[in-house]
Amino acid sequence: MLDQLFGSKTRVKMIKLFLSNPERMFYVRELTRLTDSLINSIRRELDNLLEVGLIEVVTPEQENGSVPKIVEETATRGVNAKKYYRLNKRNIFKNELDALFCKNKMMIEKRFAEKIKEVGQVNYLALSGIFVDNRKSPTDLVVIGSFEKKDMIRAINRFEQEIGKRIKFTIMDLKEYKLRHDIADRFLLDILDESQQDLIIVNQLSEIDNL
Repeated sequence: MLDQLFGSKTRVKMIKLFLSNPERMFYVRELTRLTDSLINSIRRELDNLLEVGLIEVVTPEQENGSVPKIVEETATRGVNAKKYYRLNKRNIFKNELDALFCKNKMMIEKRFAEKIKEVGQVNYLALSGIFVDNRKSPTDLVVIGSFEKKDMIRAINRFEQEIGKRIKFTIMDLKEYKLRHDIADRFLLDILDESQQDLIIVNQLSEIDNL
């Protein structure tokens, strides 16, 4: 949806990156890598975002020479060697864009969850990792139920292509879940830990545990 709204996939990726890292400075080639975009597209979109005031140019001198280590080590020589970009927090559109990207994220997650539930019977479905900005999570998606694993993997792969990201997933049929549950499998207990900030969409495991 945002691609159509903004007219450029690269622009959407860059806005999302800057909004998600309000304190971080980025250099041009770093942006090409993080957004998987061509350098000419990055430079064009940087000009667009600078023009509307969403981002600002920052030099090491402005930051008292304090440049992130990754930038110091990998910034290239030339016109962009000491030129970095970061979110302009004073931009009048920032709050509206934050809300728009948040709403878009929720819509994508809802659509993905519906596609997952269409594959078969789902007794447990939780989004973690990249979906809730939890980098410590061992998995991004947990699905437990009665379904064909190859069909579930196919649905996940299609979604990966849609969002342009790899998803670390954990899928179990009911037989595997019961076995792991009965032996108190540590991995299972960790991914089902309620103290995690996962987005639990379906949870009918208590019905299975009582069988």
